[in-house]
Amino acid sequence: MKHEMEKKWHNKLGDYRFDPVEATKPKRYVLAMFPYPSGNLHMGHVRVYTISDAMARFYRLNGANVLHPMGWDAFGLPAENAAIQRRIPADTWTHRNIGEMRKQLEMLAFSFDWEREFATCQPEYYRWTQQLFLMLFSDGLAYQREALVNWDPVDETVLADEQVDDNGCSWRSGAKVEKKVLRQWFIRTTAFAKPLLEGLNDSGLEDWKDIIKLQRHWIGECEGYAFELPLDGNHKVKTVSVWTRDPEELKKSLFVAVHPDNLLNSSKRNEYVLENVTIKNPFTKEALPVLVTEQVPYPEGCDTYLAVDSEQNRTLASKAGLNLAFETTSNEESNASAKDILQQALSKGIGGHPVSSKLRDWLISRQRFWGTPIPIIHCPSCGPVPVPEQDLPIRLPTDSIGVPLAQNEQWLSVACPSCQRTDCRRESDTMDTFVDSSWYFLRFIDAHNKRVMFDRALAHRLMPVDLYVGGKEHAVLHLYYARFVAHYLHSKGLLPSPEPFKRLLVQGMVMGRSYRVGSSGKYIPAAEVEVVDEKHNKAIERATGEPVTMLWEKMSKSKLNGVDPLEVLREHGCDTLRLILLADVAPTSHRNWSEATFPGILNWQNRLWMTLHDFRELRGKIDPATTEPPATEAFTDHEHKLWDARNYFTAGVTFNYRHSHQLSVGISKMQGLTNAIRRVPPDVVKFGRQYERALAAQIIMLAPMAPHFAAELWEQLATAPNRAAREDTSGELRWDGTVFDQRWPEIDDEFPLDLTFKINGAECCILKIPAKRFNQLTHQQSLDLALRQEPIVKLIGKRPLRTSDFVLYPSCEAILNVELDRAVLEDGDDTQPSKKEKKDKRAKKKKSLQVLHL
Repeated sequence: MKHEMEKKWHNKLGDYRFDPVEATKPKRYVLAMFPYPSGNLHMGHVRVYTISDAMARFYRLNGANVLHPMGWDAFGLPAENAAIQRRIPADTWTHRNIGEMRKQLEMLAFSFDWEREFATCQPEYYRWTQQLFLMLFSDGLAYQREALVNWDPVDETVLADEQVDDNGCSWRSGAKVEKKVLRQWFIRTTAFAKPLLEGLNDSGLEDWKDIIKLQRHWIGECEGYAFELPLDGNHKVKTVSVWTRDPEELKKSLFVAVHPDNLLNSSKRNEYVLENVTIKNPFTKEALPVLVTEQVPYPEGCDTYLAVDSEQNRTLASKAGLNLAFETTSNEESNASAKDILQQALSKGIGGHPVSSKLRDWLISRQRFWGTPIPIIHCPSCGPVPVPEQDLPIRLPTDSIGVPLAQNEQWLSVACPSCQRTDCRRESDTMDTFVDSSWYFLRFIDAHNKRVMFDRALAHRLMPVDLYVGGKEHAVLHLYYARFVAHYLHSKGLLPSPEPFKRLLVQGMVMGRSYRVGSSGKYIPAAEVEVVDEKHNKAIERATGEPVTMLWEKMSKSKLNGVDPLEVLREHGCDTLRLILLADVAPTSHRNWSEATFPGILNWQNRLWMTLHDFRELRGKIDPATTEPPATEAFTDHEHKLWDARNYFTAGVTFNYRHSHQLSVGISKMQGLTNAIRRVPPDVVKFGRQYERALAAQIIMLAPMAPHFAAELWEQLATAPNRAAREDTSGELRWDGTVFDQRWPEIDDEFPLDLTFKINGAECCILKIPAKRFNQLTHQQSLDLALRQEPIVKLIGKRPLRTSDFVLYPSCEAILNVELDRAVLEDGDDTQPSKKEKKDKRAKKKKSLQVLHL
C-alpha cells in the first residue's frame, strides 16, 4: 500500500525550482553538504538530506522562494584508486556512480532543484575553480615554495596534517607517512586570519555554538605577525618564516634559531651554527646567522625563533660559538616603526598580516591525476606564468588510467603564453579537493553561467546561505576554507557579506550496533550473536559462547554494523524511513539505529490513516436533511478543545521547525495533536468545523517530513463528503490543491501565547497574551506590560532593575528576562544568601510560578 501511494505521488509533490525572476517572495537558501559519489547512499546521507529537505519544504509552505540544490564533490583519490583497480577512466567511474546515487536520492523524494546539478570534475565547473586560483595568484595570495610535506608512498601524494593519524599513517592507504621536501603551491589564507577570527563575532551567525570554538582554536589569537625572510645564497629552501608579537623586534634581531627538526637542518644535529646559511633581514639589510637549538621558547606551532638582542640570547649564541660583534651595526632602516615594517612587508609580499603563531597557509598541491589542474605554465625565461583566461579550462586528459600528470609528457608540453618559448611545462600538481568545495555554494546560485563564476546581482540577492546542514567532521577545514573564499570574494565586491553561512545545523552521525568478540576484538555480524541481557549490555558469540562487547559505533563495512537504506526503503517505504530518522533524537545528536524504535512511527502513521478513514466514513453517513452540528454544550466544549489544541501544537511545531530545528520534538508535538484529534466523540468527527481545521493543520505540518503520506492524507480529507468547510471562502485552505499548495497553519488572533517573564534567568511568571497583540510586542512594550502586573512587582520588590533582554518568536513564544542587583534583597539586607537559601528560594519560585491571562 505504501509503495503504491508513494508511486502515485512521486511526481506530483510540487515544483522545486528556485525562480530567479520572482522577487516578491522572501528567499531561503537551504543547502546540505554535497556528497562524494561513491555509488551508494548510506544512512548518514539519508539523514542529512532528510533534514535539509524537511526544512526546504517547510519554507516553501511558508511562502518562500527556496533554493535547495544538489551536486557532487567528485574529485579525489578514492575515485582515482577505484578506477585504477577496475582499469577504467576515473571520469567514467565517477559519472557512473553519480547516476546510481542520483536514482537513490530521487527514490527518497528529496526536493532538490536538479536543474542546478553539477559535479566538480566537470570542466564546466573546474574552469571556474581555475579562475578563482588565477584571481588569488594575481593578488599575491597563491604562491609556490619548498615545504617539508607528508608523503604517502602508496597513494604517491601529499597529505595534510589532518590526514595523518596518531600513528603517523595515511588516513586512506594506512601506509607509514614519509617526510619529503617538495615545491608546493599554497594559498595565503593567513592574510585573512584576523578578519576570519573577528567574523566569528558576527551577530548574523546563528546556531554556530561550539563550531565557533573549533574555528577560534584553529585560527588562534592573531596577536602577532609572520614574515617570510629570504636566505642568502643558492639554497633549495628560499625563505624562512618567523613569527613575532612585535614587528620592531626585526630591528634588533641577532640571529634566527631553528628547531633540530626544521627543514634547514639537513644533518639533524643539535646545538650548532649552520655553516654558509644566513638570512637576509629586509628591514635592516643585515645578515642573520642561523642557530640550531632546542634551548629557546619557540612560539606555539613554530620551529623558528627570532632572537632579539638580550643577555640570554647572547649567552646562548656564545655557547654555540657564534660571534655577534658584527651584528650590532645600525642602519637607517632600523629606525622604522612597527607600522612602517608592516607596510613594507605587505608591499613586498613577505607577510605583515596579523596572525597566530600556529596558523599556516593552505597547502593545495596534490600529485595525482583526478583533481583540478593548476593553471600555471613554467617557463625557463619568465618563471611561473598564469594561463590566459581565454584558454581555460585546462582540461584533464581523458584517455589515461591512473597516470599522474607529471608523467604525461604530451599533456605537460606547452608554449609560454608570455614569450612563446616552446620548451615550457604545465604545472603537474592538481588542487586539493577542498578548493573545489570552498566555493561550490556560490556556483549553485548561477550553475550554468558561461561568462562568470556567478552573477554578482544574484549573489547579492541569495547570499548568505540561510541554512547549511552537514556533519561536524567538516566543521574546521571545510568551513575555514569556505569562509576564507567568501571573505576574499567579499573584498572584491562580489558578495554582499563576508560570512557565507548564516545558520548551521550540524547533524549527528547515524550509529549502528556493532559486536566484538572480547578475546580477539574481531567484529562479527549480528546473526552470530546471542543477546543475553540487553539492559546490561551482555551478549555471547553463538558458536563459541565467548563474551561479546556490544557498542554503538559509526556505521561502516569494517564493523559489520551498516544498514542499507534501500533495504529499509523497500520494506517500509520512503516516508517511514524519513520519519524514523527524524524522530526520537534531535538532528544534532547521534542517532542509534535500532528497529526497536520503528513501532512508534509505524503506529502513528497507522493512527493517522485510521483517522482519515473514520472521518470519511462518518461524513459519508450524514443525512442531507440534518447537516447542522449538535447544539450541545459537550459538542461546543470538544470543538473549543480542538481549537485550543490546534493552536497550541501549531505554535510548538512551528517553533521546532523555524527556530530550534528540533524536528524530533516537532514530531512529538504532532503526535500530541493526533491524540487530541482522536480523543473526540463521533459526533464531533461527523460535524466539527474545528475538527477539520485541526486535521488539516496536522497533515500540512507533517508534509515536509513525509510528503507522499501527507499528500495522500490531504486528498482523503479534501475529497471527503459533507465537509463542514466545503463552502469556506476565508482562503485559509485551498481545497482544490494538493497539500503543497497550502499555507502553513496560522495561529488564530485570539489564541493566548506565552510571554515568559524571568528574573536573573529564573522563570517567575507567564503572561498569556492574544496572538494578534503578542506578535506586535516590542521590548519596551513587553517590559511596561510586565511591570504593570502586581504579582511581578511583588517578585521584584525593592531591587533595582539593571538590564533586560527580550526575544520574540512570532506566533510561538517570547521571553523577557530582567537582571536585578543580586546583592540587594527585598528587606534591604545587603548580605549574600547561602547556597541553601538560594536553593530554597528557587524551589519556592518554581512552585509559585504564576500564569496571568492578559
